[in-house]
Amino acid sequence: MEGVFEGAAKRASFIRDGEYLCRKGDDADEMWILLKGRIRVEDGGLIVVRKVGELVGEAAFFRPQSGRRVRGANMIASGDVSAFRIDASVVGTMDVDQRLLWQETISAVLTAKLDQAQRQRSELRASTSVLEKVIHRFVCNEGFDATWGAISAGGASTIDPEVCDTLVWFSDLAGFSSYATGLKPADVGTLVREMMELQSSAIMDAGGQIDKYMGDGLMSFWRVPDDVRRNRLAPKAVEAALEARNRIQHFALKRDLPLDIRIGMHIGKAVIGDFGSAERIAFTLIGETVNSASRFEQARACSEGKALGRVRLSKALYDILPAASRSGFEPETRSILDKHKVAHDLHSSLDGA
Repeated sequence: MEGVFEGAAKRASFIRDGEYLCRKGDDADEMWILLKGRIRVEDGGLIVVRKVGELVGEAAFFRPQSGRRVRGANMIASGDVSAFRIDASVVGTMDVDQRLLWQETISAVLTAKLDQAQRQRSELRASTSVLEKVIHRFVCNEGFDATWGAISAGGASTIDPEVCDTLVWFSDLAGFSSYATGLKPADVGTLVREMMELQSSAIMDAGGQIDKYMGDGLMSFWRVPDDVRRNRLAPKAVEAALEARNRIQHFALKRDLPLDIRIGMHIGKAVIGDFGSAERIAFTLIGETVNSASRFEQARACSEGKALGRVRLSKALYDILPAASRSGFEPETRSILDKHKVAHDLHSSLDGA
């Protein structure tokens, strides 16, 4: 490169830490080779850092807009910087051989930067994929869409709630709290995860979403906004509950555990959205349907005083099931509950406890 700039004024630019080499929107009549320090290229956030020996400012130099060369980003000194300045007038006075050498040099620099940009994009895609997987582990699909939208908006957007017909599931591992008292914390964690997996896999296979895990309890839901989805998903949700019951019973029997499960299910309108605070998203469902499903899971007996089965359906849910699903549910007929009676019975039993 020395031959290219032979006879040109050896002009260096000196910039202190934090000062601008150039600003976005400035005319781009020069470029630089870094001799000392680093340059941060920023446009509302860090884009890249340029180091000693690298050419900076050439992109805008070779990309005129409306007859002007315009800077597309800010370039800020990271530490004290010294840079060899190449003015446009110098490039304009080059002879043919010098210009060819100059073009070869610029092509090599741009190719290296393109390779770097491709590596950064690949790394960003990998990081994004990891982030997506982590978020999916903390929230349901509905919550992921809402959370990712908030992240894409810089965390400032809100998640508007909406009313939707929903089938809600609450389950609890009966006897777990007492049994876990004598276990080591690590063993408690392992046991809970295993028993939650038995339920969650059945739920997700049936098209449901896990809203949250609550100690040894679980809340999930199915969106059923129209007759087509209601008729398709309600039987699947009930089948998932019976399958989860069977899995938990088999698991407990195989390991000789004094544990069982209760599942309460109800269908109706619920409000779904973010019910957290400015500091934390809490994507979930609220409303009477959610409360009733929880009461069905907690209920101790039906209105006639008979013990309830492990899977408790609201009458509203049972009534929309096809004959085949009802037939398969006959052993649990005492668990087909009226929400008003259950609310009264549960309130009375708690008062007397």
